[in-house]
Amino acid sequence: MEFPFADFSELKEKRILIVGVGGLGAVSAEILTRCGVGKMVLMDYDTIEEANLNRLIYDTSQVGMKKVDALKAHLRKANPEVTGVGHPFDITDGKGYDLFVEEVGKSDAVLGCVDTFQVRLFMNSQCVKSGKPLIDGGASTDGVNGSVHVVIPGKTPCFRCNRPVLGEAPPVEMQRPEGTRDTTGVCHFTSLPTTMGIISSLQCQEVLKLLLNFGHTAPYLMYHGLEGVLERYDWERDPDCPVCGDITDEE
Repeated sequence: MEFPFADFSELKEKRILIVGVGGLGAVSAEILTRCGVGKMVLMDYDTIEEANLNRLIYDTSQVGMKKVDALKAHLRKANPEVTGVGHPFDITDGKGYDLFVEEVGKSDAVLGCVDTFQVRLFMNSQCVKSGKPLIDGGASTDGVNGSVHVVIPGKTPCFRCNRPVLGEAPPVEMQRPEGTRDTTGVCHFTSLPTTMGIISSLQCQEVLKLLLNFGHTAPYLMYHGLEGVLERYDWERDPDCPVCGDITDEE
């Protein structure tokens, strides 16, 4: 109530979609729940494994549970006034795809907490199309560095801006067998809970600034854990970007 920059009571009217509720997403969900966001929508098809327990939030009694179900129960204890919705589906296929598109349209902001580049591109294009801000977070494969990319359609560079041409099929040796999970970029053993906590906190700080209109949003933040350095990068949107190049500020 004494926070001088914004009225946090406004958060009870907000709806946040979090895609991926592992190391980053689960912590972000708890932070925003404790801040009083009215509705938290969680999307993740995965189940909790023992290998996930070096992350925060989850515990040994939840191994084998769907992550969205375990997290919903945890958030309910943290703040019973917040409504939690869980969708245990892959957002890129079938029912999960339809739900994702629907939820993006209804949400005030989307937090991307996934571990694959391709899914980031997919979320980016849908958020830009729907005009909804995307706050994407990620950790490096060595577990000590991370970044937060804020995409405000029509105002900041999207995830596709200024990147080399994409869309070519990967080499045969990099293609995964049909029906197997894409683990590109997954930090299997080195996902430090310290890094996850820092990046999640930065994601939440940026989304709170957007939702409550205080401070200055950082388009891109890079955290270097070994050096203890946090850098902010500002760059221009790509006018030829195939995703957001034709979107104007007025839209």
